[in-house]
Amino acid sequence: MMMPPLFGFRLRPLPDIVRNWQTIDFDVPKYLSGWFWLTDGWYWIATPDGEVPLNHPNFGAVVALPPDFDLHLDYQVARLWMDLEEMLPDILEPLPADLACATASGEWETWRAAVQAWWENIPDDAPLSESRWDAWVQAVGWWGARHLDMGYLVAPPVFRFWRFGDTVILTWDTREKRVDGALCWVETQGQITLSVEEFLAEVDDFRARLEIAMRERLREVGALGLLDAAALSSLQKQHDLTLFTESQLPERARWEDVLGAIQTLETGSGIMLDRR
Repeated sequence: MMMPPLFGFRLRPLPDIVRNWQTIDFDVPKYLSGWFWLTDGWYWIATPDGEVPLNHPNFGAVVALPPDFDLHLDYQVARLWMDLEEMLPDILEPLPADLACATASGEWETWRAAVQAWWENIPDDAPLSESRWDAWVQAVGWWGARHLDMGYLVAPPVFRFWRFGDTVILTWDTREKRVDGALCWVETQGQITLSVEEFLAEVDDFRARLEIAMRERLREVGALGLLDAAALSSLQKQHDLTLFTESQLPERARWEDVLGAIQTLETGSGIMLDRR
């Protein structure tokens, strides 16, 4: 049986988007001129356990959504593409074996949380506090770069990607994410393992499907007759820049410095990272 695409999405019909803008008195031609806003819709990641994230069935009643609301994450699809594309160089950089083992076992998260708690209890004027801060930033920065930033949500689910050898691992965790005390997402946790080639094929497939959908969306916008030629030309440029401009390669992690910073924190805190 053919698996669904890893990165799934559906665009909201353009008439519905325009109607929503009119309801809240937005300047419709202005928003039609922004490619990002035209990607309004729903998106998800397909896993063996189902599509993630899905809103908890009871969540709609808490925030007064219609009873038939779509359970998928409701936001601009471009946000997922742009964040994924920005992360891609970090995702594709393999982790050192000991960090990969600690990450896969869950030991890294346990150690990081314990050291963070230790760090937060150190007085600001304590000796060596600045150097310890530098060590903290150096030690954990690589992990943040492999975390899908969903800070635009009130209770964001957690998605992380990393590479070990020729394998890309994706983990997710939607548990205990609440808004006004109510569970926001169907609670699930797990991971997917893909070869690097499979993962890159999924990224390329996402780009291709979004390009096709947005090419049709731009045709629909042109048919409305609300934008002049310059605005339509700008939309096409935004389309090409977002989907076909390669992200600049970040500075590669200096793993010897990362491991040295971890050792500094181990010495200072007395909390050791199990790298087995």
